Order: sequence, then structure tokens, then C-alpha cells
Amino acid sequence: MKEKSVRKILTKSSYVLFVIAFGFISLNILFADKIHSYKITQLLPGMIVGGVVVAIGMFILSKIAQEKIDRHFKKVLILFSIVYYIILIRMGFLLRFTPSFDMDAIYSGAIQWTNEGNFSNFYEYFGYFPNNLGSMGFLHIVFKIASLFGIKDFFAVGIIVNSALITGTAVIVSLICEKIAGSKTALMSLILVLLCFPFYFMGAAFYTDSLSLIFPVLFYYLYLCLKDENDKKKQIIYLVTMGVSLTIGMMIKFTVVIVLIAVVIDAFLCIPWKKALLILVVSLAFYGVIKSIYNHNIYKNYISDEQYQNLKTPYWHWIMMGLQNNGYYNPEDYEYTRSYDVNERSAACRKKAMERVKELGVSGLFKLWTSKAVICFGDGTYALSDFLDDNPANETNIHDYILYAGKSYSKYQSFSTGLLIVLYLLAIVGAGRDIIDKVKYRESILPTAPRLAMLGILCFLILWETSGRYFTNYVPILIVCASLTLYWKKGEV
Repeated sequence: MKEKSVRKILTKSSYVLFVIAFGFISLNILFADKIHSYKITQLLPGMIVGGVVVAIGMFILSKIAQEKIDRHFKKVLILFSIVYYIILIRMGFLLRFTPSFDMDAIYSGAIQWTNEGNFSNFYEYFGYFPNNLGSMGFLHIVFKIASLFGIKDFFAVGIIVNSALITGTAVIVSLICEKIAGSKTALMSLILVLLCFPFYFMGAAFYTDSLSLIFPVLFYYLYLCLKDENDKKKQIIYLVTMGVSLTIGMMIKFTVVIVLIAVVIDAFLCIPWKKALLILVVSLAFYGVIKSIYNHNIYKNYISDEQYQNLKTPYWHWIMMGLQNNGYYNPEDYEYTRSYDVNERSAACRKKAMERVKELGVSGLFKLWTSKAVICFGDGTYALSDFLDDNPANETNIHDYILYAGKSYSKYQSFSTGLLIVLYLLAIVGAGRDIIDKVKYRESILPTAPRLAMLGILCFLILWETSGRYFTNYVPILIVCASLTLYWKKGEV
């Protein structure tokens, strides 16, 4: 009884933190956003449309017998996937562009690796930013497979694969909601996916944000399957699959590790500790082994020259940079970091970071973190135009809305942010409801991990470099949090 009480307190404490954190962020976006300069009248249309769509969806589903929904759920999910995938591909080809900067490095690097057997044109870039080696490797494998079939339009391949990953993400989100709260909630999650406008335009922007989109929710879904599985062989399969999916996700974008932390905490709260520890050990073992093999290959056969290996940017650089000017990219900080020898950079950046913390003080730090949270979580476009405005191949009316320089961009940004606010409000209401036990879930399946993951990405982003893009691969987790609010049945799920 005592152990259950402790678990309950810890679980509800995480819900309280979620409500406070995202309630505070939502209020700042609505009423005190000096970053995007929104007016609440600009956000209201998106909020109203989002609320009405959700209400209509709930009303229609309430009129359909549960048995009928259960029977046809998989068919609806398949139909949704096909239509959604076609739309994403169509939009992807309309929004083709010529990648530059970071996306160019992983895209063109992967092409050169595929065609010439190396990526020598980008050794210097990956010397500075080895964190992007995984995403380039992922694209290289995809492009290599395509080249075996004589396909040379690698941008088209990127669109097709990225659109498949986005579509797969929507499917996994729905399956998570079906497992926790039933098929009605799963169908409502698909409606919330449709309200995430940037997903429609993301197919052509196959950078780390979208390439890693599926992996946090996939890891969580496999965890839910593992918890429900009693067969030892199938448990092993789930554990291995979790390890592989986490490894691929983390190698593409390291923030995927946050879902591992959230899942492990959730596991220690509701399943035997040995099983929870096994999830942690197996997942980290897969990542450690595969990452080591990959890096060994890269630094032995490709970036072997010492001059490139001495370019590495330490993690403390981004923390240091995140402590100035609302945490945005700052060329001067790069100059500072690179002015030191590779063995001294981390210490130099850490020292500078501590100096900035001291200068800010408690109130200044809180103000900075608030601004960074609003920047990272307050842009309903997910700053996707960072990519889409790089020399677009076509001119369409869509570009008038989705590009920073588009004449209607402010309308699109305000409307999509209003829709994003709907997701936050739903997620907050759901967490608040679960604090007071308005809905009972099975004891082994509580919606703790998604909320912990959201808190985790929040903590990370207020410490890191600031960008409206960096939250993208946790939007599906937010959709899960919001969707579960739409389940109101009391008793066992």
C-alpha cells in the first residue's frame, strides 16, 4: 500500500508540473508574447476553428455505437493513412526547394556518399557538427537503396520517405491512443493530427526535425505493447525493437533520448523494477554499440584527418549560446568557441555560460527562460520556413502563406498557433482532470510518460539554443496528451 501511495504521489506530481508549466506558457503566448507580437484577436480564429472541429468530431463519434467503431477502426486508419500520405507527397513536390546550410550538408553529403563513396566536400562541416552524421547516414542508406533501382532524383526520394515517416507518425499516435483510451479517442487523435497544419508542408523538409518525428511515439508505443505482453519471446522482440528504434531516432536527433527517460520513469512507477531496468539497459546498450560502430567507421574511413577531428563543437557551446539574446544562434559565440583548442573548448564555454548565469541573476534567468519557452513552443508553424524558403522550385499561392516573406504569412502563423493553443489547452485540461482522478485507466497503462516527455523537452529547450523548430519531433507526443483528454469514460478502459 505504501509503495502504491508513493507511485501515486509521484505520478500526480508530474501532472501538476505539466499543468503549471504548459499553463504558464499558454498564458504567455496568449497575453504576454513580446516575441511574435500576437494579439489574442489574431489567435482566436484558429482556437475557435480547432475547438469547433474537435466538438463536431466528438459529437459525431458519440452517435456511433462503440462496437461499430471498434469493428471499423483499422479500416478507417488505413484509409486515413493512404489519403494523408498522398496529400503529403503532393505538397512535398509542390514545395521542392534547393537546400542550404545544415540541410544541404546532410542532403548533399548523403548524395556524394552514395555516388562517390565518400562525403569529402562536407568533412569540415561534420567536423564542426558530428551530431548530424546520423541523419546524413540515414539519408545515405535511403538514397543507396533508391540508386540500386536506378533512381537519381534523390530529393524526390527524400520527399517520399519523409512523407511516409510523417504518415507513420500519425498512425502510431492513433494506435497509442487506442491502446490507452480506446478507438474513439484514437479517431479523435487523427482529427488533431489534421489540425497540425505544418505537417502538410513538411514532406520536402527532410531534416532532423521531421526525420526523427516518428521515433519518440514509436518507442512509447512499443513500450505500451511490452507492458501488455506476457509471452517471453515477444517481450524480447519488443525490447529489441525498442532499442533499434531509439537508436535510429537518437542518431538522427539526440533529443529522442528524452522519451527514453520519460518511459523509464513511467516504467519504474507502474511495472516491476527489474523490467523497467531492463528497458533502460537494453535501449542504451543498442545505442552505445551501434553508435560506436558507426563512429568508428566514420572516423577511420572518412573523417580521418586530425584537422577535421579537432573542429568538434562541445555541447556546452549551445548551452552558453542559449544564455544570450533570447538564446538565438549567435555567430560571435561560434567565433569564441573556435578560438580555443579542441581540448579547451568545453571548459571555456562552460566558464562563459556560468558568467552569463551570474550576470542574469535569478530574475533575469527566469525572464530569459520564459522568452525561450514562448519562442520554442509558441510558433504554430514550427518555423518550417527555415527550410521552405531556400530557393523554392515553384511559385504557388501556398508560398504566400507559409514562407516568412509571404504576404499572408502572419495570418498563417497566427491561425496555426491558435490551433496549437487548442492542443495545449486540451493537454492541460486532461492532466488537471487526471490529478483529481476523474478518469480511471488500467493501472499498468497511465498517460504519465507523454507528459514527462513534454516536461523533458521543455527543460532541454530552455537550456539549449532557441528555435521554433526544435520542438517539432515532440508535437506527436503533445497530440497524444491532448487526445487523451477526449476520453471521459469512468472505470476501466
